[in-house]
Amino acid sequence: MITFALVLLFAMAGPTQAGPAPSPAASTGAILPIGASTQTVSSLYTGDRVRDPFLPSAMGVTGPRRVEDAKTAGSMVLDIHSMLLRGIMKDPKIDYALFTSEDGGTYLLRGGKLYNERNKPVTGITGVIKLKQKTVELITSDKDVQVFRLGEDEKEKEKP
Repeated sequence: MITFALVLLFAMAGPTQAGPAPSPAASTGAILPIGASTQTVSSLYTGDRVRDPFLPSAMGVTGPRRVEDAKTAGSMVLDIHSMLLRGIMKDPKIDYALFTSEDGGTYLLRGGKLYNERNKPVTGITGVIKLKQKTVELITSDKDVQVFRLGEDEKEKEKP
């Protein structure tokens, strides 16, 4: 009983000598590493520096990226005849078609609307995906229709 009273007395009195304050990790019981890590998120994740797999290898990442101005983004005219169909994907709810353009842009057709790489709808262009026929139709606001067939080679396009 006397030892309990002494411990209580010392606990109420506080520390007798001024020393360094305990670290927050010591008070929470966390174990501190011996050496602090010098890794950062940008050094661990390098996915932003990888080449776009849908661009030709000669186009790589060395070239400057296109910068869209907010004023001209909606008025940019896209030529549907110069686009290439890269793939069709099926989801239980909706189908997707992936396109690339001559200028290196990537576009996604979903739900009848064409979206650019910033997930903004491209005004004036709609589309239809016919999965069983492996075809995709892009339609402009002028009712100009371009039909794309998956697996069609460029050499076959050029033949009359």
